Amino acid sequence: MDFRLSKQKGIKEGVSKKVLELLVHINQRVKGNDNIQLPVDSLLVQYQDPSATSFVTNFTIIYIKMGFPRMPLNKQALLVPAVLSSLQGKPESHQDSLLLMIMPIMAEVMAPTEDPAKKLNYLGLSERPGVAKTFHAFLLDYLLLPYGSHPSISSEPKEKGSKTLNVPAAMSEHAWKRVAGDAVMPSEVLEKRKCSIVKFLGTGLLADMEIALPLLISSSDSRHSVATEADTVQRKFAGFIDWEDPNLIGKVYAMFLGTLVIKDKQGKATSGAVKLEHRRTPSNTRIRLKLMPRLLNSREAAMQFPACIQVTFDLLFGTTGNSNAKLKTMAVQFIHHIIEHCPENRLSAIGAVLLSALSRLVSGGDSSGLSLEHTKNGSSNVRSDDEEKQN
Repeated sequence: MDFRLSKQKGIKEGVSKKVLELLVHINQRVKGNDNIQLPVDSLLVQYQDPSATSFVTNFTIIYIKMGFPRMPLNKQALLVPAVLSSLQGKPESHQDSLLLMIMPIMAEVMAPTEDPAKKLNYLGLSERPGVAKTFHAFLLDYLLLPYGSHPSISSEPKEKGSKTLNVPAAMSEHAWKRVAGDAVMPSEVLEKRKCSIVKFLGTGLLADMEIALPLLISSSDSRHSVATEADTVQRKFAGFIDWEDPNLIGKVYAMFLGTLVIKDKQGKATSGAVKLEHRRTPSNTRIRLKLMPRLLNSREAAMQFPACIQVTFDLLFGTTGNSNAKLKTMAVQFIHHIIEHCPENRLSAIGAVLLSALSRLVSGGDSSGLSLEHTKNGSSNVRSDDEEKQN
């Protein structure tokens, strides 16, 4: 088959037509019989051939997707590094198809060694940073997929002839469409695949810092099996993840707040703003309850401005509904955390903002589970800190 596909390169039109007819005949015979094995490893080599035409590439990926699920699980797992390698320089639609193809068997992927350094090189991601970035983002978005949801299920038409999508928490429309597949996935199937991905995250094939956020997101999953598996893997890697890393904390804030868009006086997004379909929605209450403890235990989180202020105000006064009494209590604790660990030069600039937030809580008589004494103590701490710096 791969021989016939390769013969489509640089041959006369009459011969090309005959080869195409033969491929159509093969397709009819093979498609309806799952017992027929296809040479997927050879097809992957053909797919990566830089001299292959788009015609050959498009036909090849069809047969790769057809033949891959028919192979034994161990054979599929062995081909995952080759599948990831084939993503280099390919169209996004092809990348999505191949990544969706390997998601169900991620738990089966194992390196043939226990050497940690060799494990990290097994998938070949260090040599292809672009592929690594795509793969990591795809795994994270797949774990964010809500159960029983799909882009094809739209809300009420906003205007005549147009529909709006209820984009899931912490996702963008673009990311949702990439990982959702062609149809609504049964909840039990999605749950099983998420568990498979979480187990894969615990194999040591990815860098510790790359699995930190996916594991945190998985621990907030609404299905007990996924959350439990994530907690197990988290405990295994707890001592290896640096929650003081600025890049990691930045990702936590981005997940928490979503994409922030700066608008002009007319309320329109300024030039250079992220495209609408790529804007991520804020995380929901379930996810935030997992993110906040990490922020509260990180000194670096107290120093990332304005994100630390935005999180505090969002939890205390936000209108998105992504907060509750427990998160508001954490927000007050976070103010104390900022006061304690934020550098003096930066704290002097934001002290008034923090004080206004606490004063607003006290004067507003917010009784949603917050400790009034705790809040007043926070106000006193901000005042005394500001006064000390002024003196």
